[in-house]
Amino acid sequence: MEKEEYTNLSERKKRILISAVEDYIQQASPITSSAVQNKFEEKISTATLRNELNALEAMGFLRQIHTSGGRVPTSKGYRFYVNSMMGDIPLDKKALADIQTLFNNRTVYLGDIINEIASVVSKATNYPSVVMLHGFEKLVIKNIKIIPLLTGQALILIETNSGVINNTMDIKSTVVMQTFTDASNFLTQTFANQTIASMIKNMNEYKQSMKKELLEYKEIFDALLKAFTGLIEALENNSKIISSGELKLLENPEYTENPEKAKKILNVMHNSEEMSQALKHEVDEKSVRFKIGSEIPVEDLQECAIATTDYEVDGESIASVGIIGPQRMDYAKIASALKFVVGEFQNMKTLQNNVNTDEKNDND
Repeated sequence: MEKEEYTNLSERKKRILISAVEDYIQQASPITSSAVQNKFEEKISTATLRNELNALEAMGFLRQIHTSGGRVPTSKGYRFYVNSMMGDIPLDKKALADIQTLFNNRTVYLGDIINEIASVVSKATNYPSVVMLHGFEKLVIKNIKIIPLLTGQALILIETNSGVINNTMDIKSTVVMQTFTDASNFLTQTFANQTIASMIKNMNEYKQSMKKELLEYKEIFDALLKAFTGLIEALENNSKIISSGELKLLENPEYTENPEKAKKILNVMHNSEEMSQALKHEVDEKSVRFKIGSEIPVEDLQECAIATTDYEVDGESIASVGIIGPQRMDYAKIASALKFVVGEFQNMKTLQNNVNTDEKNDND
């Protein structure tokens, strides 16, 4: 919303609009002058309040659903409300305790971390969540292990600054166990403290300079490069989407009364291209961002609101975390929960890295 649109709102209109939106978020019932009057902190006559609500409707912040019925906020009204309250948003103690209990099972596997973020965010907000991994190639390598399996494959474990990436690659049965151990040590020495992208980009250059050492590890190198090049390409095509809590959408009256609306939203949640468009944002935007109604560039989501934030590792965004719900969603609760949950996961990785460092120092 442009700044000049705020200047037409008196302080009283602003307070009335905020009160009306908050009431609708909580009750999901049309806004009436009597309901606003009962909760409004300032003494104001019913006639004056009705005139103010009429003015807010004329300005596009509210709309009347029936000629003689109450009003509901428009996307413009919700946008004003979000912009008004997006300062430091406190998280109430009960919500804090509820979320904290969800952090019992902590994992070091990156794929599991992304799954857990989606699950915890959905449980904390009671809305469906989507996590899209997009900065995988920025992760910094700490250690590489290759473990042969009885299936004719080998398990790749790459420890990064955001947990362990696990993948598999095809191998020939003629490669002996010691070769995998030696290759693991060699790969760690060669690529430690480089990014995944750098490892893949420079692999051929390393292969040309390794000569004697490479002869023994050539098959392992080729299989490793093939496995991770394919994974990077898949991620660059936005195919890495994790969702959780889809059925929570049906707990909202907007969708229980119209399940076709819910079906359209659920279809979008599993469409990588459309979700990528919906979650896209400018680099310098706030830590928690909201898109409301027509601000969402995906038609089937334009009766919704989306809250997004980034999961960062060492200052780099590697995933977008999104919440999808009705425009009536509790924006303050969603914003505070998103900030807290994602912050906890980032702290978890910091603590894990510190523990690993301490253990290494103890062993030295």
